Amino acid sequence: MDRNDLIVLCLLGASLGLFSGGAKAQSWDTTDKALAGVALTALAVDWGQTRYIAQHPEKYKELNGFLGNHPSVKRVDTYFPVVIIGGYFLADYLSSENRKLLLGIVAVVEIGVTARNRHIGVKIAF
Repeated sequence: MDRNDLIVLCLLGASLGLFSGGAKAQSWDTTDKALAGVALTALAVDWGQTRYIAQHPEKYKELNGFLGNHPSVKRVDTYFPVVIIGGYFLADYLSSENRKLLLGIVAVVEIGVTARNRHIGVKIAF
């Protein structure tokens, strides 16, 4: 784990701190689960596309500042599980209302990123 991976973990930890003001974990309803499914699917597609970008540094540049312009596949394969697992724990910690907001934002952003990647020819490589 390198410096940027630690930054991601610190940001997730800080995010938990922001929501610590009396938040109480609530069970996941159908909407929470559906949003999580969409967000997780989009993150998985992004992971595969980012691996493809890492395998083709002569053609593509990664725009995620945590990964750098030309990350290694190993770095990509470290980053995404940290984000997915950390994101799950953060979502589980939040109230149902805030969970829906977080998962909705993740889903929309990831769908936009993966659609743009597909448009410029980025494939999925697992």
